[in-house]
Amino acid sequence: MINIKIQPLLLAALLLFPALAAAQVAKPDTGSLLAAPRSPAGRPLPAGTDPGFIAALYGLRDSVYEYTAPPEVDLIAAALTQAAWLQPFDDVDRNLVISRIEFLNAKSWNDSGEKKKAIPHFEAAIEAGWRSMAGGEHPAGIMAVIKALSELCLIKDIGFLIANGPKISQYADKILVMKPGHIGATLTLAASKAYPPPLFGGNPQEAIEKIATLILNHAEGFEKDELFDVRVCIGTANARLDRKTEARFWFMAALELYPHNAYPTAELGKLKP
Repeated sequence: MINIKIQPLLLAALLLFPALAAAQVAKPDTGSLLAAPRSPAGRPLPAGTDPGFIAALYGLRDSVYEYTAPPEVDLIAAALTQAAWLQPFDDVDRNLVISRIEFLNAKSWNDSGEKKKAIPHFEAAIEAGWRSMAGGEHPAGIMAVIKALSELCLIKDIGFLIANGPKISQYADKILVMKPGHIGATLTLAASKAYPPPLFGGNPQEAIEKIATLILNHAEGFEKDELFDVRVCIGTANARLDRKTEARFWFMAALELYPHNAYPTAELGKLKP
């Protein structure tokens, strides 16, 4: 028989053990940032590009993801477009940069609810993406087209969606043939499973598996906007599966990158205990 004097110690240990075990459960790997950002427009810019221009391009991205007022973003985008012509770019890089600027400008208007103002900029981003591939298709050019086309499918009419929606996954698959493990293409396919309802091809568990593999295969890290998209995608997939604790974890991780971004903030508000 156990000595009664020891019982309180045993009881304390039993009560404490679950807490200790929970504390030791490894949190999921949420990915990391690249030590040195390297591709502000889908691929590394050529040597000789003005570092100030690169910093401004990243600054535009961060302003958009942090919900800076669209008119201010519009002015920055216009100035950057002009500055792009002063850089040592060939036609491929110049059009990729212009596509990126147009996409970010469009995203800013769209995120603020100004869809009519967003549409021409998304269309301009697609046109510049195609111009970058005048000499042949390449992953960065196709990705530039995909990103803007995906947004237009959400804000244009159902006819546009029916005609163009299937192209997005087809283009992503094409990129992955050219460059297996491509971050943007993999994210595109994961998003196509995380966000839509099952009727439209949604499969949140598949999205989670794709993102987990993506993080595992890119230990070197991600661009800041890519990592944000990784975290909100897997957060959304968990929310769709009613895994509230996991969803909160991922949305909070996304807000570590862009604290003022409205999407994870709004999604957290929906996750009532």
